[in-house]
Amino acid sequence: MIRTILSNLWLNYQYIFRQKQVAVSVTKRNIILFGVPNYPNLGDQAILVAEKKFIEKNFPDANLIMISETDTASCLWQIKSAITSDDLIMYQGGGNTGSLYPLSERNRRFLIRKMNNQRIIIFPQSIFFEDNLVGRYEQCLSSKVYKQNSKLTLAVRENYSLTRAKIIFPTTKCILVPDIVFSLMGTLSNQPVHKLPQKALLVLRDDEESCLTAPFKSELTAMLGKRFSTISTTDTMAQNVDVINDVNRMSLLNEKWAEFSEADLVVTDRLHGMLFAILTERPCLVFANNNHKIESTISTWLQDTERIKLVNTRSMQAIEKVIDDLKWQSKDDLRELEQKYVPLKKVIQG
Repeated sequence: MIRTILSNLWLNYQYIFRQKQVAVSVTKRNIILFGVPNYPNLGDQAILVAEKKFIEKNFPDANLIMISETDTASCLWQIKSAITSDDLIMYQGGGNTGSLYPLSERNRRFLIRKMNNQRIIIFPQSIFFEDNLVGRYEQCLSSKVYKQNSKLTLAVRENYSLTRAKIIFPTTKCILVPDIVFSLMGTLSNQPVHKLPQKALLVLRDDEESCLTAPFKSELTAMLGKRFSTISTTDTMAQNVDVINDVNRMSLLNEKWAEFSEADLVVTDRLHGMLFAILTERPCLVFANNNHKIESTISTWLQDTERIKLVNTRSMQAIEKVIDDLKWQSKDDLRELEQKYVPLKKVIQG
């Protein structure tokens, strides 16, 4: 509660006393995208790239304005005084609607509260409020704030979050669409998978969302080392980079996608580790993390995919069997997912 109060005081201080100028068009429809990440999570950066391409492809006449998450409050006064009812506010998608990443949720609540008469659309999100005192408190606050804007649309990216959204935000319009990174499929140039797999790429979390223990990771690496000539490790967090912006964003993503493209098998417990494997057409073993988003994404959109396999066991023998059953040369056709974005296009059109 104290953190929330202090955060609101700081946001209001920025809103009133640290205002930044924003160039709002008076001749074009403005689409203002808030919550733009400048931190080194390449999954979130890929979301931003996909959102930008989605808007530019489907709404080429709009004037797109991107506001970083840290500038939410300081840019809001100028935007609020300049935009019209024809303009649209959008918010970055991802997996931060909930209590795991409270700063993101507080910024989003501040925006919704200040712009309670403006149309707002939140790009596809996963919802996860922890089942503890903090989680229930944050959920109560979000439920009350989201209710204040009758023109708010919340896009969710898998079925579990849709079910939770209908309970937590009963008066808010919710639509189900895939994670926006799926819309980048077919845009990368990829290498073929070797008929005799040679290289495995480990993309495993080491944060609070991980469910895998250090001994299990060691055992997993040893098992893979017997089957593959090369074992590499990486992460979807950019290394040795503090800030990501328009200057370095694409080069960092292209480097990461090239790293994935060189692997014959990706092993990950990151949602966007799995999505990067899909973008680069790599076979992928996926372990669940400490919330629902990976399992629910697979059950919602990828049930029939031969090249993506969810692993629910800690038995090395069973995991080896999953590897043996992978369709290494499979050409899963996921292009039908493009049609799943139609509800998002329609709600943006208004």
